[in-house]
Amino acid sequence: MFARKKAEIDWKLVDGAFTKQRRLHLVKGSDGLDHCPITGCEHPGFSSQRGCRKHVKIKYGWYYYFDEKPNVSIDTLVTSQSALNGIDEKGSKTIPSCSTDNDFARSFSQWLQSSCGGGKSRKQSDISVTRALSLSSFAATRDKWCIGQSGRIAYVGSISDLLDFRKFNRPPASVLQNFAVTEVYVKRARKCLAKDMRSNWTTELDVETLESRRSWATLSEVQSVIPFHMERYESVLENCMTHPASVRPGDVTFATRFVAAYLFLKVKGCRPMTYQHLTLRMFESARRNEGMVDQKIFKTAKRYGFDSVYLDVSSIELLEKYITYIRPLLTPTCEYVLVNRNGNQFQKLTDLLSVLVFEAIGKYIHPTRYRQIIETESSQVLLPNEQKWISEDQKHSSNVARVHYQKKRSREVAIRGRWCMQKLVDESKNMESDHEKIDQSSRGQDDVRKDSPTKPMETVPRRSGVRFTIEEDKYIRVGIEKFGLRWSKILRHPEFHFNPCRVANTLRKRAEVLKLV
Repeated sequence: MFARKKAEIDWKLVDGAFTKQRRLHLVKGSDGLDHCPITGCEHPGFSSQRGCRKHVKIKYGWYYYFDEKPNVSIDTLVTSQSALNGIDEKGSKTIPSCSTDNDFARSFSQWLQSSCGGGKSRKQSDISVTRALSLSSFAATRDKWCIGQSGRIAYVGSISDLLDFRKFNRPPASVLQNFAVTEVYVKRARKCLAKDMRSNWTTELDVETLESRRSWATLSEVQSVIPFHMERYESVLENCMTHPASVRPGDVTFATRFVAAYLFLKVKGCRPMTYQHLTLRMFESARRNEGMVDQKIFKTAKRYGFDSVYLDVSSIELLEKYITYIRPLLTPTCEYVLVNRNGNQFQKLTDLLSVLVFEAIGKYIHPTRYRQIIETESSQVLLPNEQKWISEDQKHSSNVARVHYQKKRSREVAIRGRWCMQKLVDESKNMESDHEKIDQSSRGQDDVRKDSPTKPMETVPRRSGVRFTIEEDKYIRVGIEKFGLRWSKILRHPEFHFNPCRVANTLRKRAEVLKLV
């Protein structure tokens, strides 16, 4: 019932196997293709060595340890222990799943696509059905497999959808009673998982932690990736224009990766799906509409409706040359701009950007991390309204930036709170000393006549707020001319010497009193 990884023969444990794994030495034939080294293989050939090696590993795994396939009976098969335990080659657990090719799964998927079930798309509903049934399989097998925090929340949400679907079909009262208990667990599990995710943000998404793992870079470092690869891309482009028949497949793939990275880093650091679904028709419309591309085939279509991308003159020229000279060499079978070697839609845009960035600066930066870098650095350069514009343009709410802001703010609060606490203690000591002086003076006046009228004791007034000096008013005027209405930056500027009790809000109020804003 449950789909698991097929048990594979561990050929190195079979009697008569080589002590060391054979190395494949592939030589291209007269037709320019890599042919399978197995005698009798009917495959016509491969355009890359990677495809040929994969073919041999999957279909002729025995070739690495034998000259001829050994005669191993079914009863004495030697299987790898990891395959039997449901562990793949990378050491991760394979998730058990239940077949979705049945009437229940199909009706569940159709209900999710209906208005009553949430109006999900076909792809989203199929994913939710698979998750719900996979989690049921996990509970049945009591197996262990690793899932990230966001994945766990998604699986719990799928179970909640499954419960709603069953209640929609009017089950018996006894079943509904059991559902009530299950819903309590699902609700509490979702809260617990969300709480764990937020608590891990402070460690996993902290800028210092990302820098220690080489997963963070400055904006200037990331922008140096395109100049680093530009020389190779121009040579590949020139070769495609002059001698297209001699271009290697690897160079054409590199050119596609470079164009995708250029779009991310120079045009708009948006979601990968934006460029994944960029079509030739959209590009042609951009040339007529002064570089503006409007598309709505992406995940956030229900929230934003469209995703507009603006291409400047240099970007249009680069894309035009790629479409004219490089893209035809991939023999495309679709109208998407970015295609793979098979001519189909290029989908692994996140991986290809990470590869080019790592080759240039040696850091692991993917599109999501790049958007987080943009939003974090925008707090130091842009005005608040400009930060809002760029965040909306990125279609992204950065948890990294949120953690960075909270940490920065908490440090400022700690410093100012310590200063205010010290001020409070000093004022309290001053008031106590003043009261002691008054008591001593009153005790020393016992010789005063008792019938003389006594004056009421004057209360010691508390210290009021510190007034702004002429120099501080001057700093505010100069800061507004230099930085605009960015009060925190004016307050922290090394050339401006404000009283330690000043905060950004007090500068704003003082500017309003001076009628500067």
